[in-house]
Amino acid sequence: MEEDKKNYLQEVKEIVSKDKRDVLLLTTKASVTGAVTGLVLGLMVGYYKSKNIYVSGLIGAVIGGVATAMIVNKK
Repeated sequence: MEEDKKNYLQEVKEIVSKDKRDVLLLTTKASVTGAVTGLVLGLMVGYYKSKNIYVSGLIGAVIGGVATAMIVNKK
């Protein structure tokens, strides 16, 4: 009887751990994709407006990564 309870608790812990891992993986993947997209858009805007492309690319990457992470976490 005691072993059954331990097995159930272990199964529940594994399920919760797997769910957290899946959410973290999805959020990280989406953040990286958003950051790369923001980087490209920032570089393009910086180039066409004759601004510093490094700074505009960095700002675009940060905005893209944060925005995408926030959107994915709300789902």
